[in-house]
Amino acid sequence: NNFYTLTVYEKGAEVVRMLHTLLGEDGFRAGSDLYFERHDGQAVTCDDFVAAMADATGTDLGAFKRWYAQAGTPELTVTDHWDEAAGAYTLTVRQHTPPTPGQPEKAPLVVPLALGLLGDAGNLRLSLAGEAADGEQADNTHRVLILEEVEQSFTFTGLPERPVPALLRGFSAPVRLDYPYTREQLRALMTRDDDGFVRWDAGQQLMVAALDDVQAALAAGEAPTLDPLLAEACQALLDPAAPDPAVAAAMLALPGESTLVELAAHAGGADIDAIHASREWLRAALAEALEDALLDCVRRHPPAAAYAPVGEQIGPR
Repeated sequence: NNFYTLTVYEKGAEVVRMLHTLLGEDGFRAGSDLYFERHDGQAVTCDDFVAAMADATGTDLGAFKRWYAQAGTPELTVTDHWDEAAGAYTLTVRQHTPPTPGQPEKAPLVVPLALGLLGDAGNLRLSLAGEAADGEQADNTHRVLILEEVEQSFTFTGLPERPVPALLRGFSAPVRLDYPYTREQLRALMTRDDDGFVRWDAGQQLMVAALDDVQAALAAGEAPTLDPLLAEACQALLDPAAPDPAVAAAMLALPGESTLVELAAHAGGADIDAIHASREWLRAALAEALEDALLDCVRRHPPAAAYAPVGEQIGPR
């Protein structure tokens, strides 16, 4: 009954991509080569695919196969602790998959959590406590933590300041992530992180927080106000020196009403009319606050002489 649902098409693709993240480019290629060598022209199963990946790399993927057996979306709850005197920053990650029909109890999954730590001047060097220093990775500012237990802690040492965690870079796993970001932290990630997904997701979270403010004000019969942090972050996206205009366009788009309804329902209930009213108000308020920057953006990207479905035109359009 699941042949034509998101479970097959989107989750299936994400699970394959997690294998790529876990095994690395070379390991995934070796597994793919072995898979085709063994099974080209055959009707095969997920077990056959995972077995090829495991055999080609010598990796035990038994626990990883729970992704194929367990239903539901895992939830990662992340807390942190900063020891200023020691320059040590600890992330504690707890995973939980809610019960689903026929599966009231869930075993922990293997989850690749890609991350970086953002400081005032950019990405900070990552040194994980308990690991020997790797000369080739001395300047590494990005890594993947492997979650395999219900709860795990990771301590990064030698840090000059308390960082902002850039979590789930590249959307490294199809999970719900819960970390208590402040709005200042979200603005920092939205405007300064290197990862496109983290920047986009931070912007979406900042917009959702602003929409919640608007909805609360309208419900109380008060005049809403525009969150200045959100306005500043969106202004930065329209700067002529900003990166790819296609990325800026995606980041400037407010969360859709279906997404907002899903988030509200997950939190306990959704008022569809209130969601629509708050989204319309925020869209108009941002348009008014960014009017000059938006008009300047239009002038910088005039229509091309002849339409073509190519990247050079899609971004500016």
